Amino acid sequence: MGLLFVGGVLIVNGIWLLGRGDDADVAIFNFLTGIITFLIVLWWGFGGDASEGTPFNAAGTMLFSFTYLWLGANAYRGIEDQRSFGWYCAFVAVVAVPTGFLVLQTGDVGLAILWWIWAVLWATFFVLLGMERTEYTGSIGGFTTAVGVVTGVAGYVMAAGFWPWA
Repeated sequence: MGLLFVGGVLIVNGIWLLGRGDDADVAIFNFLTGIITFLIVLWWGFGGDASEGTPFNAAGTMLFSFTYLWLGANAYRGIEDQRSFGWYCAFVAVVAVPTGFLVLQTGDVGLAILWWIWAVLWATFFVLLGMERTEYTGSIGGFTTAVGVVTGVAGYVMAAGFWPWA
């Protein structure tokens, strides 16, 4: 379920980067997604036997939660200088690469590929925000939207019980 919302928020954020969205409106969806993914983290971390998550799943999902909560707060407050958030995105991009390899070891090729796509996405946010290379805003907005579609479809397939593909 979490990835379905992550896909949706990435689509909205990508469109926002393309100049077609209101900061306060975008903030609401980012907060919602950040809270949903954080609740999933709590469930995986403290849900006991009923939870199918692991501390590794929880840690990876927390990267998403913090991303959307921070972005939501920045959008709501109208923060122009997002260099610190950009550097956080660099950290997440670096963590996402080996995460993809660890997920690959479980045999879930699709989720491993998603982690590598997200690593590239977070790296583009570092370029845009951390390095302040605003000339790439349009390209990064389009890429973010495309990654949102891929993530949303994957999340839907997971929620419907058809993942991983064998």
